[in-house]
Amino acid sequence: MVNNSGHKESAGNSQSPKVSVVIPARDEALAVGGIISQLKQTLSGLPYEIILVDDGSQDGTSKIGESLGATVVSHRVNLGKGAAMKTGAEKARGEIIVFMDGDGQHKAKDLPRVLNPVLHGQADLVIGSRTLPESDVTIVPAARKWSNSFASFTISFIISFLLPLRTGFRIPLRWTAITDCTSGFRAVRRDKWQQLDLVSNGYEIETEMILEAARNRLAITEAPISCTWDARMSRLSVLKDGLRTVKLLLGKLVRSPRRGTGMTKSE
Repeated sequence: MVNNSGHKESAGNSQSPKVSVVIPARDEALAVGGIISQLKQTLSGLPYEIILVDDGSQDGTSKIGESLGATVVSHRVNLGKGAAMKTGAEKARGEIIVFMDGDGQHKAKDLPRVLNPVLHGQADLVIGSRTLPESDVTIVPAARKWSNSFASFTISFIISFLLPLRTGFRIPLRWTAITDCTSGFRAVRRDKWQQLDLVSNGYEIETEMILEAARNRLAITEAPISCTWDARMSRLSVLKDGLRTVKLLLGKLVRSPRRGTGMTKSE
């Protein structure tokens, strides 16, 4: 495996866990081929599989994935990013699942940074952050930057204070800082992913995943990544998807947690 400087980075050996890279994509024929090719080079030292979830594309995204040896799963119609991520995770057979966007924002060279904390047992969920001091972001749309900062502070407050309060402090009260809650580049242990009660089929799944991870007491950390954070490359709506996320989080917070806290619905 290579690191960000292009040198070999130790990420395991023949006994390393298998890595499943899930790429949700819709109409990304121009970008997805390069992503898959770069991933194959980066993952050459590990057992791996690349799963491309074609979420209702009309431009030949599936054919490109198939031609490059990826496992392709197709939705006949567009079901949403969250649905695509869940479809890919169900297909995954690796012990570790990595999610990457299919629009070319994420760089395969950053995969070691995101993967290694999970690979070496230092975390259950790693989020590739575009806002850490070591992150390298070439385009930063102001509206996305500030909305993401606000959303990230909000989920940090929820999992650090409101969730412990809601669970009667069965979840410890401590500050957990999330700097990039909407990043689609992340790694998670598959057995831990299966514990998460994820209901969203849209973009809000990324923030929902953080809430569920905290609820299940998963070890969460972030890793700096490089990114072309161009609003033109994303279909996410700051207002519409932001409101959906807030509604989802508040609804799940109000309801009694079902997993990870030892609480029952009657408590």
